[in-house]
Formats: sequence, structure tokens, C-alpha cells
Amino acid sequence: MDLIHQVTDAYLKTVEGSDAARLGFLQGLWEIQSHIEAVDRPYEAPDSDIAREAYVTGQPLFLVSAPEVPLAEYVDAVSQVARYASEMTGLPAEQAQALLSADFSAVIDKDRLAGAVRSPDTFVAQVVTELGVQLSGPLTPAAVAFVLVSALVPFLTGPSAAAQQALGVPDPNALTSGNCPVCGSSATMGRVEESSKLNGAARTLWCGLCHAEWNYERIRCVRCGTRNPDMLRYTHVEADPAHRVHLCDECHGYTRFVFVDDLDKPVSMVVEDVMTATLDAVATEHGYTATGDGGKASN
Repeated sequence: MDLIHQVTDAYLKTVEGSDAARLGFLQGLWEIQSHIEAVDRPYEAPDSDIAREAYVTGQPLFLVSAPEVPLAEYVDAVSQVARYASEMTGLPAEQAQALLSADFSAVIDKDRLAGAVRSPDTFVAQVVTELGVQLSGPLTPAAVAFVLVSALVPFLTGPSAAAQQALGVPDPNALTSGNCPVCGSSATMGRVEESSKLNGAARTLWCGLCHAEWNYERIRCVRCGTRNPDMLRYTHVEADPAHRVHLCDECHGYTRFVFVDDLDKPVSMVVEDVMTATLDAVATEHGYTATGDGGKASN
């Protein structure tokens, strides 16, 4: 949290309007998540050999050794996030009350919660259905998803760090796509590290769900895995070279990146995820999607 506050405060000196409001809101959410994350919970990381075997075969480490999310603690976390979001997001009164009144505890049981680690999207869809959420109603699927996932993150970050420690530093060439080797989610974004005279700037990817970071090839699409340099390029908003979007013309996918060499402040991927959000519009306006269209890799 010290790093997050340091980076957030630095950005708040230069941004305004909706960007500043979003950062201020999320700073409060990150505080809530930090307190939840700070509780010491048991997790048995996979053996190093098993972890490396899972990595090279493309199996997420959480499928080898899944963290157990305590039901009562998670439901309490959901309540905290829902209360904070209802009070601090500026929602219309009806929507805020609907979020605050939603009975999440009635539709989340131990088995369903265990499935959240394997597939958060499925978990969210199940809860949305059980709550009877409608697109046109005061309680929206997007609000429910935000609360459920925000409450889940702090239960996964500790086990993710332990699983990564068991894995060590694997060969980035073994990965053919940008799925998180720990939880299996698609990479949220990445960063290009500081360059040196002896080595080029390495790329790492980051998972917004479990906060894992892993090395990835510099010339490879994060979404489809193509290595064809003619199909890959970066673009950015004028006057902001530190934040760029990597576009693939083979699968029409994109990934947001922060370039450390061009950044005038420390790097917090949690904060950079917020600050690169405008790049989503840059990419989608030109027909690119965050997942790509399923194009095949060129090896």
C-alpha cells in the first residue's frame, strides 16, 4: 500500500476530472483489499517440480494446488466492498440502495465459491442469475461483477505469490499465450522494463485477478501468440509514450503496456491498470479487442 499511495499521489498531481475521481475511489478500495489480504491464511503451494511441469504444459498452478477462500470471510469482504461502492461511486440513489441491499450471502455457498478460483466469470454469472439481476434493473450485472471480483482479489494475491515462489523464474519462451500461469486468467496488461546496454528491455505481464507477474517474449502477441513482427506494433496517445497499447493484426487483439523507461515515477501495476484504461478506447476504435478473434499463432 505504501507504493500504491506513493504512485497514486504522484498521479493526482497531474490528472483531474474523471481520472482523479476514479483514482480517489480506487485508493479507498485498495485500502479495503489490503486489510483483507493482510490476514494470514494457510496455503500449500505446489512442489517446485510439479509447478514447473504445470507451467510447461500450460496448466495454471491454482488447478494443481487451489487456495481455499473462507466462505464467511469472503461474504464479509463482499459486504464491505458493496457498502463502499454504494457510498462512493456516485451511483443514483436507487442503484446504490439496490447494491447495498443485495443478499449476496444467500446465493454464495462453499461449493460455488470454490468454483470462483477456477472460473471467476462462471462464478459471477451464477450469482447474477441467482440474484435475478436484470440489465434494466437498479442492480446491474456490472456492479455485481465489480463487487464479487474486487472481494475475491485479496484472497488470491498471497497464494499467488507463494505459487510463483515455488515456480521460480521459468523460461518465457515456453508460453505461447498470455494466460496467467498461476490462476489461468488472461493477462490484464504488462510492462516493458528498463533497458540496459547489454540487454534489451524485457517484457513482463501482469494478472489483475491474482497479481502474478511473469516474463513474456518481447516479440509475441499476448493474445494469440504470433511471433510475426509484421503483424505486431505499439501505438500510444500523443505526449504519453509511457503508456502504449500493443496491437496484433493477426488476431486483432491488444494489450496495454507501461514503458518504465518513459515513466517519471515508480511502477505500481495496480495503479497503472487504472492509468492505461483510456487505451482501451484507442484500441477498440480501430477494431481491436482485449481477447483477439481467436487467430492461430505463427511459430
